[in-house]
Amino acid sequence: MTPDEVCDAIDRLAVGGYAAFGGRLVGQRDQRRSVGADELLDTAMRKAIEDRFARRFDAFDPRAVHSIWMKWYLNAFIPPVLLADILLGQSVGVDLAATRFILAEDGRIDAIRISETTDTWGLADPFRRLKPLVFDHFAPLIEMWCARTDVTRRVFWSNVGNTFEAMLRRIEAVSGPSERLAQAQRILDEPDWPGEPNPLFDAVHYASEQGGAAVRRRRVCCLQYLLPDRRFCKACPIEEARAPSRQERTIP
Repeated sequence: MTPDEVCDAIDRLAVGGYAAFGGRLVGQRDQRRSVGADELLDTAMRKAIEDRFARRFDAFDPRAVHSIWMKWYLNAFIPPVLLADILLGQSVGVDLAATRFILAEDGRIDAIRISETTDTWGLADPFRRLKPLVFDHFAPLIEMWCARTDVTRRVFWSNVGNTFEAMLRRIEAVSGPSERLAQAQRILDEPDWPGEPNPLFDAVHYASEQGGAAVRRRRVCCLQYLLPDRRFCKACPIEEARAPSRQERTIP
């Protein structure tokens, strides 16, 4: 399948529980203005994003803003990549030099333009299938974003792992268990990638609360609570977030 064909196939899946993920990956047919990875969270973009939050808050911690922006990006990018891998048997080319980013007016990434796909339906090893996503895409992006912001690597990698795990649970709920889904789950379950530490290991766990219900928790906080309105994400690990008065809203 060509990149455009893979993107079309993902868009056909984007109904019901997958409706939010259509149009996020695009091929070479989409000729909207785009930027390279080196412009993500550069000085101009940080100012545009921070200006958005400055209209709501007199003062705020930029770390929370930059982490939230990354979560917006991950919500656009990781879900269709995993749909392609698990349901279509296609690995999406994610090399930064060949990836282009289409920006929305509010500073979010509206779509990601890809130029390569590979048929991996017969490849069972998820560490081979998904290594480019983790080490050729996110590793250099996170290093660049750490140099441009005060957010730590632990927070950025935790954001990746949280979105990855959440999308696996979405696929399980919508499409049911499968061998390829179980293979992808290993990315979160094993402490080592072949030959190096696994930065996504154990990003999310499920804690038992009163009554025996399993509650989803991140291992590392995303810093959203640092905004003045003290909003907590649903998987927040901070004790205060589990108080009865907690607000489980997300940043619009």
